[in-house]
Amino acid sequence: MRRGSENMETNEKRAPAGRKYKDVPVPSAIPIWAAAGVWILAALLFPMAKWWQILLVALVSAGTGFLLKLVLPKKMRRVEIPFLSGNVALDDVVAELDRMTDAIDADRLAVRETNPSSALLMEEITAGITKIREAVIASPDDVPKLRRYINYYLPMAVKLTGKCALLARHPDAGENAEKTAGAAEEGLAAVLDATKRQYDALFADDVLDITSDVRVLEAMLGRDELK
Repeated sequence: MRRGSENMETNEKRAPAGRKYKDVPVPSAIPIWAAAGVWILAALLFPMAKWWQILLVALVSAGTGFLLKLVLPKKMRRVEIPFLSGNVALDDVVAELDRMTDAIDADRLAVRETNPSSALLMEEITAGITKIREAVIASPDDVPKLRRYINYYLPMAVKLTGKCALLARHPDAGENAEKTAGAAEEGLAAVLDATKRQYDALFADDVLDITSDVRVLEAMLGRDELK
């Protein structure tokens, strides 16, 4: 397995590492509202009792909407490109890792002012998840190794970060809230430790493989008198 990049910058304005996005145009809603407004204005000013009056209003409404659609600039919206490898198990795992990362990062932004120590733990957890993501993409055979981490540790992380975010919205809460925040931070530290251990565990087989290869190489060198 090839190790993923160790450079995990954590700027809240950047895209999460390893994930791809594209900008798609979003039409303005103003032409639709303007076209509807033509009908409302016409209904207030004219009886529209004849068919040609209705047709005229329809043409004016359609023309208004069409012209505004041409004139008004489209807004660009950034959307994520789903990771698709053709390996269903890998794609599901990557999607879940991304979903959990987004949830934790949203809570991090919510607590960064009121609870910077917990925010830092969340930042380190998401950086660790990103490294795990990169590693499993490089070696899809490791997907089964992540089952317990994804099914238990990440949901627990999201539960803890959600609790921190809730408490951040109630800064004047009492002693019990402070104890809850402290317990949640301890839990986040445990999740961070589990994340680091999980990342390291992904390379356990590599150690055995390389060690075995080196022993075979040394044996061949000795046999061929090249050692």
